[in-house]
Amino acid sequence: MSIEELNLLISSSITFKTITPLIPVMFYFLGTQSKSQDIKDTIQNKVTFSYALFFQLFVLPLIGLTLYLVFNSSIFAISIAIVLLAPGGFISGILTHYKGGNIPLSVSLTTLTSLITPFTTVFWLSVISINADEFSFNFLETLVQLSVLILLPFIVGYFLNSKNINFLNRISIFLDKFLKIYVFAISLTGPFELREALYDYFFEAMLIVLIAIAVVFLSVEGTLRLLKVDKRDAVTISIEALCQNFPIVLTFSILFELPQMAVFGVFYYVATLLIVVPYSLLRPIK
Repeated sequence: MSIEELNLLISSSITFKTITPLIPVMFYFLGTQSKSQDIKDTIQNKVTFSYALFFQLFVLPLIGLTLYLVFNSSIFAISIAIVLLAPGGFISGILTHYKGGNIPLSVSLTTLTSLITPFTTVFWLSVISINADEFSFNFLETLVQLSVLILLPFIVGYFLNSKNINFLNRISIFLDKFLKIYVFAISLTGPFELREALYDYFFEAMLIVLIAIAVVFLSVEGTLRLLKVDKRDAVTISIEALCQNFPIVLTFSILFELPQMAVFGVFYYVATLLIVVPYSLLRPIK
């Protein structure tokens, strides 16, 4: 399947038409779930918190850039570099809960990476564009788009949550249920609408995906053992590193006009779920 055919497939997808408008809603809700006390408590463990944030903001993008250079002849080379820029989201928080990990640490990482994402993303995109002749983007336009989609809704949600308004609290309860159903729904409809492309690119994409997951897992697990991080914190950081935000990845593919990235994002999302979900559910930490 050619890039032109992928573009047509995505432009006709009902799933993709719903994603971008709902991204601000998702990050508004994430803002309402963030608490300053959780962040303060988490920051007290300076070594663990600094490592977790550093891994999310610098190590993951460097892994993505390295894999881009290794697989630069693949249609998915740019995709892996950009996928690893996406912050964590609902799935990582849910799996951390079931695994018995450190929920405040997970929430704090999501909070801070969401606030910083527009700036770190354009920085790393600039680095990627220097190394990738086939990729270019408008720095200011992308920064504004990401700020509107992610940063501003998150800040609004965080601010309104601090006011403890009953009406808004009820809306947050509704959004919690709605967004879980929505993410589950697009996890089914997205792959279904892209089924032809998923079939055509299965072996090429899955090879890169599995190598990427292995590199991320080994990198985070190896350094966590060296630092002797508490097991609950280590599990939380591992889940956060492996579970990228699926709707954000699909939004990136639309913003940067990279239809192949949507296909790769589906493979990455499904593969991480098949690996991380059993890991989270079968052996919870007591």
